[in-house]
Amino acid sequence: MTLPDVTERDQLQPVAGVLPFLLPFGVYVLHTVEELPGFAAWATRHFGPETTSMFAAYHIPLMLLVLACSWLAMRQGRHGGWVVLATAFQWQFAVNALFHMSTWAVLGEYSPGAVTAAVVSVPATVCYLAWIRREKRASSREIAIALVLGTVIAAAAIGFLFL
Repeated sequence: MTLPDVTERDQLQPVAGVLPFLLPFGVYVLHTVEELPGFAAWATRHFGPETTSMFAAYHIPLMLLVLACSWLAMRQGRHGGWVVLATAFQWQFAVNALFHMSTWAVLGEYSPGAVTAAVVSVPATVCYLAWIRREKRASSREIAIALVLGTVIAAAAIGFLFL
């Protein structure tokens, strides 16, 4: 095996430098894999009727949306709407983690998704936000907008459970 020459290595650097934009998608996939087997039954007991097929049916297009936003943020590189949306989705997973942990405590029953929420979502969000600030991928204003938007997305997702 030979090492790539300098030009190939240089071409890889821009891609590697924006890979954290894929964190929202990766977190979503891992979190959904944990939720899929038992979340619908748990949500039905505590909120409103849901089936595993309904759960999958709305998570698949949402995953594709998060992937598209992450991919477009990678292409954009810094500042702008796609970076804000990717950041909003990542923040949404931190707020979602708070939901999972608090419902587990309040209801006294494990909330499917709580493990990835605590072990994956929260650390990934901390790393993502530290990276986006350190690398100046978004302005303070863009991050503030993303946090508000992510909180609204999380609230809508939680509210959807009551339908």
